[in-house]
Amino acid sequence: MAEGWTRGMDMSGVSFNDTRTATLITPRHVVMAKHYARPAAAPVVFHDRNGKRIQRKLIGFEAGAGDVMVGLLDEAVPANYRPYSLPGVGADASALLDRPVIVSDQDRNLFVHRIAGFGNGIVAFKHQANNLHGWSKNLVVGDSGNPSFLIVGNDLVLLETHTTGGPGAGPYYGDAAVQQSVRQAVHKLDSSHRIRTVVLR
Repeated sequence: MAEGWTRGMDMSGVSFNDTRTATLITPRHVVMAKHYARPAAAPVVFHDRNGKRIQRKLIGFEAGAGDVMVGLLDEAVPANYRPYSLPGVGADASALLDRPVIVSDQDRNLFVHRIAGFGNGIVAFKHQANNLHGWSKNLVVGDSGNPSFLIVGNDLVLLETHTTGGPGAGPYYGDAAVQQSVRQAVHKLDSSHRIRTVVLR
C-alpha cells in the first residue's frame, strides 16, 4: 500500500500487528524469532496489496534450528496473501556477498543493507557505504523476527529473520541445516503444505 520506492514490494505475507513479527512461508505456516515469538492464540493480521485485512491465530509451534520458530495458523490464508520462498540450498553463498537486501523493522519501514557474511547458519548484514539518504538503520530491541529479503526478478525471497541489532543478523534460510529444520517443522505442524525455494544466482 506504500506510495514510494517500496510500492513494488509485496509485504502481504508479513504480519506487523505485533512487534513480534510473523512472516508467511506457506499459506498456513509463519516464521518468527524463537526468542521473540508470539504466544499461542495470538492474533496474526495480514493486509493484501489493496489493504484488505484478514486475521488468523496461532495454534501450534515447532522450534527450528538457531533462532527460528515455525508457527501454525488456525486457517490457511487466501491466494492474495504472499507466502515467501526461501533460498535454495547449495548455492555458493560467497556469490551473495555485498548484495543489497531489503530489511524491515517493527515500524513497518524498509531499508537497504548489504550482505556482510555467512557462518554457522547465520547471515550478517552491513550498512551501505553511503547512507546520506537514510536508507539504512541500526536495528533495535523490538525489531527481532522482522524479515529481510533478496529481490529475485519480481519476487522477494526470505533471506533471514532478525536476531541481533546493528546492521542485523539472523538465521539464513538458505543454510542446509536451517532449511531442513524448517521443512521438518512445517511437515510436523501440517504436512499438506510445503515450503518453496528459489535458486539464487
